[in-house]
Amino acid sequence: MPLSIKKFLKNFVTDTFLTYSTVKVVQVPNTCVASVYRVIQFVIIVYIAFYIVWYKKGYQQFQEPRGTSIIKVKGITKVTGNNSIQFTKPSSSYLWDTPEYQIPPLENNAFFIATRQIVTYNQTQRNCDSAMDDKLFCTHDSNCTQDEPTPNTFGYYTGNCVSSSTNSSVKVCEINAWCPEELTRSVEYVANANDIQDFTVYLKTMVTFTLFDINMRNVRDDTNFSCRYDKHSNPRCPILRIGDILNTLNTNKSALLREGGLIEIRQDWTCNFDFDADKCYPTLAFSLLQSGDDKQSPGVNYRSAQKYRVDDEDYRILSKIYGLRFVLAITGKSGQFDIVNLFVAIGSGIGFMVIADIVCDAIFMYIHRSRKKYREGKFKTCDIKLSKGDHDKYPISRTSLNGGDETSIYKIHF
Repeated sequence: MPLSIKKFLKNFVTDTFLTYSTVKVVQVPNTCVASVYRVIQFVIIVYIAFYIVWYKKGYQQFQEPRGTSIIKVKGITKVTGNNSIQFTKPSSSYLWDTPEYQIPPLENNAFFIATRQIVTYNQTQRNCDSAMDDKLFCTHDSNCTQDEPTPNTFGYYTGNCVSSSTNSSVKVCEINAWCPEELTRSVEYVANANDIQDFTVYLKTMVTFTLFDINMRNVRDDTNFSCRYDKHSNPRCPILRIGDILNTLNTNKSALLREGGLIEIRQDWTCNFDFDADKCYPTLAFSLLQSGDDKQSPGVNYRSAQKYRVDDEDYRILSKIYGLRFVLAITGKSGQFDIVNLFVAIGSGIGFMVIADIVCDAIFMYIHRSRKKYREGKFKTCDIKLSKGDHDKYPISRTSLNGGDETSIYKIHF
C-alpha cells in the first residue's frame, strides 16, 4: 500500500475516532442582552415544567379504556290506541311495561325505548288496494305497470286500477303485498310522555386498562341503588332518569317523543392512577345526534314483523316502531407515572432552549451597534500554511513571509 494512502487512513482514523471536538464559546459582557437571554430561558423552563410536564402530564403514559355495559330499563306507561287513518273508533287504553317498549330487548352498549307504534294486524300475502298515503293514484290500468315494485317497496303492481277501500271515490293502484297494507287498517299506539320521562336506566359498566393491569366498575360496594343521577349532587349514581337526560338536550321534546331520536350518553373515564384508583369514577355527558324535527329524515323508526300460521295460512303482525335510541360511548384517557415518558417530555422541551440563542445572536448580528465587532469575534479566519506548489490549487489572497521565503501563508475564509 502506498505511503500516502496509509498516511491518509491514519489521519482519517485519528481525526474521526480518536479526536474529541467541542464548540467554541464566545462570551459577550452585555447586561441588556444577557437579561433577555435569561428571561427567555426562564420562560422556556416554566413552559416545560408547568405545561409539558404538569398540565399535559408529560410524566405519565396513557391508555384509553376498553369496556362494556349492562343496561336495564324500568318503568310503566299508559298507552292510547287509535285507528291511525279513520279515527272512527273510540280511544282504547293499554299499558306498556319493559318487554313491550324496550325493543329489541338487548343491544351492545345501547338501548331503545319505543314511544309510538303503528301496528297492522292479520296481514296475508294477496292483492289489495294501496294505501292513500302511498299516493299511487291512477285513472286507468296503464298507470300501474304490472310486476313493477312500488316506490315504498311494500309490494308489486298488479296492473289494475281499483277504488280505494278507505275512500271509494278515489282510485289507486292495486298491489300484490302483505295486505292490508300499513296505514290502511292500522292502529296507532302512543305512550304517555310524562310516564316515559319517569323511566329509569341502570348503567353498570366494566372497563379495563390492560397497560396498567387495572379493572374498574362504576358500581361499587357502597353504591346506593335508591339514588338518581344528578350532575352536581349525585354524579356517581348509576341510575338515570330519562326525563333528566331529555332536559339537558336543546330540542323540541314533543317532536322527539313522537318521531323518535338518537341520543348519545358519553361515559368518560379520565383517571390518574398515581393516586387511589378507587376514587376514580366516570363522568357523564349527553348529546342529541338525531332529533325529531330535523328537516331531512327526522326521528328514528324501524319495522318489525311477527309471523304466525292459522288453518294452513301464513299471517303476520307488522309494527312500525318510533322511539328513543340511546347509544353509550365509553371514552377517556387515564395515565400513570412513567420515567421514560418524563425524560422524553423534558428532552423535547429542552430543544426550545435554542430559541434564546437564536434571538440573542440576531440582536448582536443585525441590531446591536457593535455588531461588526461581534462578527469578528464570532467568526474566525483560519490561516493555513501551504507550499509554493499549492499556489495554483488555492488561488486566494497571498501574504509573503520574511520577504522571499520559499513558504507563503494563504488566508482561506470559511
